[in-house]
Amino acid sequence: MKKGTKYSLYISVILLIAIGGYFLSARFGFLSKEKVVYVQPSSEAENVETPTEPIAATESSAEMKSLENEKTPVVEKQEVKIVKEVPVKNEEKDIKKEDETSNNEVGKIVDKLITWGFQKSDDRKIDTMIIHSSYDALGNDPYSVSGIIDEYKQYGVSAHYLIARDGIIYRLVADKNIAWHAGVSKMPDGRTNVNDFSIGVEMINTMDGEYTSDQYDALNQLIASLKKKYSIKYILGHDDIAPGRKTDPWGIDWKKINK
Repeated sequence: MKKGTKYSLYISVILLIAIGGYFLSARFGFLSKEKVVYVQPSSEAENVETPTEPIAATESSAEMKSLENEKTPVVEKQEVKIVKEVPVKNEEKDIKKEDETSNNEVGKIVDKLITWGFQKSDDRKIDTMIIHSSYDALGNDPYSVSGIIDEYKQYGVSAHYLIARDGIIYRLVADKNIAWHAGVSKMPDGRTNVNDFSIGVEMINTMDGEYTSDQYDALNQLIASLKKKYSIKYILGHDDIAPGRKTDPWGIDWKKINK
């Protein structure tokens, strides 16, 4: 073989090997498959300014990453002291219960002056006390002081004093004024218009009920007080001055009253 022909053969073999190696590399992924894409900028894109600060989404992502990296604070254990619960007192119930079980307020006079059911007077002479009994027939509680007073208002009547079940005395009309409590009436001595010279006292009780010991005590204290102010000669029941028309004070025990 000639020298020139041999040299050409070597060159051909080398080229074949190089070409074969190239195709093998492309076939088995030894060559990069990345492509460069050239984008022609539009006129609008050219006018957009490049922001100099990171956008909000980037800030939020950074903050979230920062929060994730923060350590969770360790809460120190504290001793839990068990305190015995103190019951809350219902003041209204406690006061009512105290009034029912003690005599501290018995005979206490509380002004609850009304504006109806009486006639003003300045010079009347008082020598009589008339005892009545009444209850709240229109409400749910027959012994309700406010309910009884409301009932008086509906009928346009009144009394000077109202003695509650707990012995507290409510003054509804001043002594000097003429309360409308007796109605058509006549005294044993023949006098009529008993309202003109009497003090009317109402005792809260139902028709078939009994008076409390506090009520009897309060009534006796009131009698003693009024006797010091006025020349009281008569202490009578409503039925004494209006027989056949009135039956109160219902079930009263006159032996317990200091006339």
